[in-house]
Amino acid sequence: MTALKELKENTRMPGKHFPINVFHNLSSGERVLYPHWHEHIEIIYVVKGDAVFDIGGISNSTSLGDILFVHSGELHSGYAVSNMDVDYYAIVFNKSLLGSDSGDPLYGPMVMPFMEGRKRFPLHLRPEDGAYSAFASIIHRLIDEFEQKLPGYELTIRSNLQLLIAAALRLDHIGAPRIEVRANLSMLHARHFEKLFAFVREEYRRPISLEEAAQLTNMSLHHFCKTFKKLTGRTFVEYVNLYRVNEAEKLLRTEGVSVTEAAELVGFNSINYFTRTFKLFKYYSPSQCKKE
Repeated sequence: MTALKELKENTRMPGKHFPINVFHNLSSGERVLYPHWHEHIEIIYVVKGDAVFDIGGISNSTSLGDILFVHSGELHSGYAVSNMDVDYYAIVFNKSLLGSDSGDPLYGPMVMPFMEGRKRFPLHLRPEDGAYSAFASIIHRLIDEFEQKLPGYELTIRSNLQLLIAAALRLDHIGAPRIEVRANLSMLHARHFEKLFAFVREEYRRPISLEEAAQLTNMSLHHFCKTFKKLTGRTFVEYVNLYRVNEAEKLLRTEGVSVTEAAELVGFNSINYFTRTFKLFKYYSPSQCKKE
């Protein structure tokens, strides 16, 4: 059995004719979510605590109210920040609930791209994002309907899943943040990359060479660079720099450090390079982040 097969989760569903389940998870300790993947779509909604969720090779720092989308086949895991308790909902549903081709002329152009993975829900939404309120209200209704199970709740849940599609289709019209490109992991070395992501979390403050990263995944340098880009949509250098920028943003917002101090603490040796890199990923400068 391959490492990837060992990480596949057979998600518990209440019934095969209505494949959706809502899990309310309260986690204590560092590990919030063990590495796994499944064939369903999953929505993670954080209601308490700070955590980092790795989805498709991209690390996402989350706090109260944040929303994450996990697509079919994506390896995902999570860990708490500072061993805080983390309370979150996981809504897991099969793509079949998004709709079916029964002569509906809207199915092909609107629903089918999500069924086939050609269109994606946003990876990470925060309460301050312009698109957040539309998604959050739908997710609240999904949770309430599933927990209460009033007559006709199945119809309401199905209609709200289709409203998620409408919200995703409108992202380009409301100035929503860029949707990250993530790869299906069905043919990738999931366990090796999970080891690498954990290594980056521990060692990001120092230089990490491509050769060192490739060795951790048991790949040649060429194969590693090609596979990593396919997995994450980024080069390894971009991935590490994004992680450093995310850590710097947390320091600037919560620790009262200067921009220069934040850059040094997360491993940047040049303040100019740090500022350019920060703006590349965040679309605003680190000094603006500190003023907020």
